[in-house]
Amino acid sequence: MTSSTSVVSKAKVVVKFGGSSIGGMDQIDVFAAEIAELVRRGVTPVILHGGGPEITEEMKRCGLPVKKVAGLRITDDTTLLIAKSVLSRINDRVVVSLRKAGLKAIGLAGSEGNTLLARKMPPVPVDGGPETVDLGFVGEVEGVDPTMIDTLCSLGFVPVVYSICGDAEGRLMNVNADTAAAALAAGIKATDMVLVTEVPGVLRVFEDMSSTIPEIREADLGPLTSSGILKDGMIPKVEACFLALRGGVGTAHIICGTTPDAIVEQLFSGRNLGTRLTL
Repeated sequence: MTSSTSVVSKAKVVVKFGGSSIGGMDQIDVFAAEIAELVRRGVTPVILHGGGPEITEEMKRCGLPVKKVAGLRITDDTTLLIAKSVLSRINDRVVVSLRKAGLKAIGLAGSEGNTLLARKMPPVPVDGGPETVDLGFVGEVEGVDPTMIDTLCSLGFVPVVYSICGDAEGRLMNVNADTAAAALAAGIKATDMVLVTEVPGVLRVFEDMSSTIPEIREADLGPLTSSGILKDGMIPKVEACFLALRGGVGTAHIICGTTPDAIVEQLFSGRNLGTRLTL
């Protein structure tokens, strides 16, 4: 797919978002209306969401410490319970908004139907040194069973997935939503994956919202990283995009969720509102 083409009818498109990326959860009805427009245009959307800031807020409200290493949340039993509760609550709100927008929607965890099979992440180094830290119940996707998603889509439902996944023994794991979306997109043979963020794509100049890089290919990754353009929280998002692309997804997109109609425009207008990524 190039910038001059649009998504074909009935194509599956995975859309990943978090509350802050659309301007807060009070904007969820606006997001749902845009998903409804995708359906009207013949797209089969599959939504995956995170909820990191909301989980952090809930932990602070409970007086619990928030511990992260290399951007990953250390997840003990209590943290996992809170994450599951918060993500389930967000999931319910998304489903209700989609139904208000006239869609059939159903929510599920990645663990249901073994949709996203996880394995425990190995200990990670601290500040690049020899010391490592066990992250607890933090997983990474090692397999996808598309059966449940494909069945729901064939029945006209919009699946809304949150990234609590199960391992081979049935233990629940908290999985990064960007990488979960990438694995899901590849596993269900989506044509496109859209990461909805708080910024309009990858920026050439930090905090300059007019400096969006419109196109990134895999060969560009080295120069973008070595020059310092690709850094911080955008690195795992770009890595997730290329994880999806290497898994067979045609095109990945990083767009700003507070730009009106950004998802529809990115997929259908032939214009590039964010950063388009291809192999």
